[in-house]
Amino acid sequence: MRPATDAELAVWDDLVSANPDGGHYLQTRAWARAKARWGWHPHHMVHEASEHRIAVLFLVRRFPGLGELWYTPKGPGVTDPETLLEVAPWAPGPRDAFAVKLEPEVRVGVDLRSWDSAGLVKAPGDIQSNRATIVVDLRPDENAVLGSFKPKTRYNIRLAQRRGVTVVDTPVDSAHSDVLYRLLIQTNARNGIPVRPREYFDDCWASLSMRDQGRLFFAVHEGEVLAGAFIAHLGRRGWYKDGGSTRRKSHLMAPYLLQWEVMRRLRRRGVEDYDLVAVPRPAELTPEHPFAGLHRFKSGFNETVTEYVGVWDWPLRPRALQVWNRGGERLARQWTTRVHHDFLY
Repeated sequence: MRPATDAELAVWDDLVSANPDGGHYLQTRAWARAKARWGWHPHHMVHEASEHRIAVLFLVRRFPGLGELWYTPKGPGVTDPETLLEVAPWAPGPRDAFAVKLEPEVRVGVDLRSWDSAGLVKAPGDIQSNRATIVVDLRPDENAVLGSFKPKTRYNIRLAQRRGVTVVDTPVDSAHSDVLYRLLIQTNARNGIPVRPREYFDDCWASLSMRDQGRLFFAVHEGEVLAGAFIAHLGRRGWYKDGGSTRRKSHLMAPYLLQWEVMRRLRRRGVEDYDLVAVPRPAELTPEHPFAGLHRFKSGFNETVTEYVGVWDWPLRPRALQVWNRGGERLARQWTTRVHHDFLY
């Protein structure tokens, strides 16, 4: 693995889209730009083999007493265990790295004994929220996609249409971002989930939007915004990155129509897979789970839950990684929250 050339950086997102997993917005130059404002240093790396070239974004951060932690969000962009082993055994050169965190979208159920033999270890915790998710196939024609939803979901979509709910997409500017952020605060407060600073979302939404990889959508009734979402997209893939809704006029079922209109508009852009992002893992799903309501809503669009293997660590200095896992990461999270009012990752 080597640093990307200037020519490769100029077409970086195209290289990411050509990865075996179809690419991920968390591997784009826009995401690198946004995270660079929040304490992470992006490194664009390329693995070349006879059969493929894989573009990998690493986010790097130094922690006193331990060294550098290298993390590739939703990367490397591979889908099978053996290809990851081709990509992963690299050295950060002269840099003082103690571990590399790998987060490929390899599905559960595959044989990972080769990872164990190679020295990879399952990380104690995951980072991105969609280790388990629901993906909607947008390749069929529009009527077939709609027909694949549960009857109750189709009913709610049509009910919202009949009662005058409309969906608009808007540019990412201060006023529209403020509307979505207020919806996020309301929704997360209902679920007991902390919210990152407004400035963080501004950076992420603006960075993706400027490269035409993200847009705001709102469900509106009689001039009142009832639900909103920021949708990211890259190549053939799209993601429900952020969203929220108000409890006002909940009988109008605005969130259902919002998601359907997002899917319709993504299809027109050539998006084939729409990731609804984050549901409970099947083994953890109970009626009492804090995200059980999210699962009920999202499973109306597709009952199948896609589950990935999560984060794996490549220990470069095992003792330092032990210190990190046994308390270093917890302290880093606490410091980031206290000083920057943000999350570590």
